[in-house]
Amino acid sequence: MNTAVLSSVYAGQVQTPSTFSLIVRAMMSALAESRARSAARELRRHEALMADLGRKQDHSSDFLIQSNDLPFKI
Repeated sequence: MNTAVLSSVYAGQVQTPSTFSLIVRAMMSALAESRARSAARELRRHEALMADLGRKQDHSSDFLIQSNDLPFKI
């Protein structure tokens, strides 16, 4: 029969985190995730707004070129 002896030198002192630090860590990670989701949502809204403004101004160059005569006299 083999028996293993665990020396205390190898075991060392293992400190488990306190309940308070676990709660704070969970709250901070939840806050960071919430901020990241909010920033991603704002970025999508901004990109959609820029795309919408780009689509609305697609024909603006047609109105800037006024080399054609008007069909009626002003």
